[in-house]
Amino acid sequence: MRFLVPPLAVAVALTGLLAATNTTAAAADRGSKPSYRLDCDGDGPGSTCTVVATGKARPHRVEEFVTTVRSGDQVWARDTLYTRDGQVRSRPFVLPEKDVTVDVSLTSLPENHVGTPLRLMAWNLFVGGTYNRQENTGENLAQMIDYMNEVNPDILFVVEGYGSGQKILDGLNAGRAEGDRFAGVQLTTPEDYSVNGDNLWLYTKLDIQKVYPRYADADISSFNLGGARLGLPNGKHVHAFSLWTWHDGWAYGDTHDAAVQNTHGLPRTKTNEQILEGDNLRRVAMGKAILEKAIPSFIGDDDAPVLMGGDLNAQSHLDWSEQFANAPGHGGVVLPWPYTKLYTDHGFMDTFRYANPDAGRYPGRTWSPYHGMGAIPGRIDYVFARGKDVRILGSRADIDRLPRHRQSWLNQPYPFYSDHGSVVTDILIRGKGTGLDREPVTEEPGKGRHIWPAEPAGRRIPPAELKATASTFKPGIGDPRNAIDGKLTTDFHSDYPIVSPQPHTITVDLGRVRELSAVRFQPKLRTNMNGTILKGMVQVSDDGITFRDVTPVEWPRMTAPNDVSLKGLSARYIRLRSDYGIGGASALAEIIPYEKA
Repeated sequence: MRFLVPPLAVAVALTGLLAATNTTAAAADRGSKPSYRLDCDGDGPGSTCTVVATGKARPHRVEEFVTTVRSGDQVWARDTLYTRDGQVRSRPFVLPEKDVTVDVSLTSLPENHVGTPLRLMAWNLFVGGTYNRQENTGENLAQMIDYMNEVNPDILFVVEGYGSGQKILDGLNAGRAEGDRFAGVQLTTPEDYSVNGDNLWLYTKLDIQKVYPRYADADISSFNLGGARLGLPNGKHVHAFSLWTWHDGWAYGDTHDAAVQNTHGLPRTKTNEQILEGDNLRRVAMGKAILEKAIPSFIGDDDAPVLMGGDLNAQSHLDWSEQFANAPGHGGVVLPWPYTKLYTDHGFMDTFRYANPDAGRYPGRTWSPYHGMGAIPGRIDYVFARGKDVRILGSRADIDRLPRHRQSWLNQPYPFYSDHGSVVTDILIRGKGTGLDREPVTEEPGKGRHIWPAEPAGRRIPPAELKATASTFKPGIGDPRNAIDGKLTTDFHSDYPIVSPQPHTITVDLGRVRELSAVRFQPKLRTNMNGTILKGMVQVSDDGITFRDVTPVEWPRMTAPNDVSLKGLSARYIRLRSDYGIGGASALAEIIPYEKA
């Protein structure tokens, strides 16, 4: 039985910031009330803090703490933590500008009735790990399987299995002990993969009790949804589904353009209403078919947990709310996406955003490690969970190869194993069981956050005082003069790699020798990031003939400007040698030199 003690409010001064705690205890011992303190590295907004909560340690019991940091109805941090010694520390969070309330709840559980931990992983494999059949050596697939084994999920939701399903199953089980082996189920049936392929797969270490039959109507088929009933070690069960929904109405691209246009004061090509309408082309109808028809037809009135993972090709309404309008890369854009809200309305938790509620600090990018991360946080892959006994412990999005794979030739053209990042979530299903058996995953804070850096110091040299030449360019549309015209909507672009392979150079004549402070290289601001320069060398010259190296550069696959300090160096010419760009090409929207004021 759970006993609730009335809330206890405690005020803590943080330089004008009011932090209060509403604390409840639920345990056999009604007198057990947790206390808490905030441990911060500063005394105001912007400080990084953790919640340190303390309860009563009891023999043969595990204490479940839930900490929540909120401003009104806006949640900024949330943790579910388990301990035997009565004390926990939350993950770090950043204090927002508004006053916050810290809520701490405590539930005491018998040590053999904590629950069953599960690690869930959702991933679109980009045509079975072959990069749309561009990578045909098999090495990427082998590394992909090695990475899957490193994550070691209990349930793996796969999109775009496309001929690699059995190879993945064999690779997952190679060398595994009998009690630790995976079973694999091809969910997309022959009726639906005859044209495109065996899209959806499900892999699991749990007992597969039943594979659900093909569901098809006007909006979805087994190409979009499939699943199974899985048995838990304690005799209970869960329902698990892999899913994929269409990319018609490109949520990422339209949002990217809107954020860029807002940020740089450019005319909008689409209104917010027109962007949101993209969800209604197909995705909303597909979501209703999945949530209101297919899943109920499989599980009936069974209230066991439902777990889903896959590629929705959709942005989250939780990320693009008013709360995060001014987060890096959002450009003031607020979009109440109707498709992902359907999942919330049907009781599903977006596990990544539940575990990492601050969308500015934890953008959770999954699109696209290969094509380029663009100007916005493109989060289009999800793990969902529903059920009264489900607890979300941690979630992360992976977009980089394992360190041991980064020495491979694959790392430069293909920095991750797919064009999608994966989502990894740890949950606990309350009930019989001893609880956690490994450390929950956590997301790295700030990954890809700082999308628009401040302008470099110095005087920006006007475009009218500059000239530009290049070793190669696309006639008519890629002229190097486009990189010095002061317009973010025009680009320098090299000729096709088959005509002019890298390295390429683009040189800016400053008109005279100047004392320089910095130079900004602005990648093109398009969703098509082909040509975005990733590696090269900045050089300078006084005469335009003899160039000397200043600094090697290695830049991310993003549209953020890349600034190079020149520290008062004197020169008339600045040259960028592009040694490697996406697709073997080189492109820039602007080169902006600054001289000492």
